[in-house]
Amino acid sequence: MFRVKVLRRYDVSSRFKLITYLTSFIVGIAFFVLFEALLGTNPYEVVDRLFIRPLTSYDDFRVSIRYTVPIGIIASGLLLVYRAGIYSIGAEGQMAVGAVFAAWAAYTLSLGSPTSVLVALSIGMLGGIIWGLLPAILKALLNVNEVLTTLMMNFIAYSLVDYLIYGPWRSPKSYGFPLTEPIPTAFTIPTYEGIPVINFLVLLTVVLFTYVVARMSKLGFQIRAYGLNPSAAYASGMSFFKVVLLSFIISSALAGLAGALQLLSIHQRLGPKSWSVTEGLGYTAIVAAWISRLEPLAVVPASLLMGALVNGGLAIKAVLGQSEGVVNLMNGMILLSIVAAEFFINYRLVVRLR
Repeated sequence: MFRVKVLRRYDVSSRFKLITYLTSFIVGIAFFVLFEALLGTNPYEVVDRLFIRPLTSYDDFRVSIRYTVPIGIIASGLLLVYRAGIYSIGAEGQMAVGAVFAAWAAYTLSLGSPTSVLVALSIGMLGGIIWGLLPAILKALLNVNEVLTTLMMNFIAYSLVDYLIYGPWRSPKSYGFPLTEPIPTAFTIPTYEGIPVINFLVLLTVVLFTYVVARMSKLGFQIRAYGLNPSAAYASGMSFFKVVLLSFIISSALAGLAGALQLLSIHQRLGPKSWSVTEGLGYTAIVAAWISRLEPLAVVPASLLMGALVNGGLAIKAVLGQSEGVVNLMNGMILLSIVAAEFFINYRLVVRLR
């Protein structure tokens, strides 16, 4: 018989971590490709559509960058709450409400560019903060499970958007489709050959901001302390309420910013799920945050990878006739591979014969 013991690793090199992550990621993708092969799909074509074309073809790369920006902005905020041991999954709803608030600003305010864009983005961030405050307060004061509250807030946000696009904001010129009017030109953010250059610069600024917060600020130290040992952090006098509230506010604001950017530069109107500003990217950003190992500077390559996978996932749906469930399965396999990598980084298995 075999006897398996799980032993803790205490001294893990950066090289070992990198090798473990790469190996786990490759294994996750290999299982997905194997699954596709069992469905009768050409494995090479799957790999080509998922990884090669989204990063090597200029036309496909432009689309990958479009997805990279919101994923990276949201992941930058999520890594702060995750570092504190708070597992929010509410970025999707915060992103949607940020877009709603930015749309309200565009339809209501009369400002000149570029002031109009800055105001709309700021109001979008405010929308994200408002949507994240209730789960934050419940967690900080009553220790209510944030996974449940943030998930429920996502569905409420979807319902809010549906109410607006089917009700008071529905355009009379949309031929019966549940779409709002296009936002005024003064509030739009231009793209260059389909590449959201301004949005990408915003992403780099956000990454730098979260690096400073996570690595150089008192708040970042307190966030790490609570994530590593909540009891010791509390005993040392650190405020759990402050850590939860501020980390939630930053994360929610960045999700709202991502939604506002999507609205002002890409979609330029609100619509139903098939035209949704969020496009499920709030959930994808969770995977990107974990792939980056909650390191701010690693968010950009991690988000680019996930942006390419989102682009590739759409390609295998459109070109290879795959269902959305297959694409979700791919994301799940990748996330499980990252979880497995975390386990093997922190622990090792010793197998002995009895």
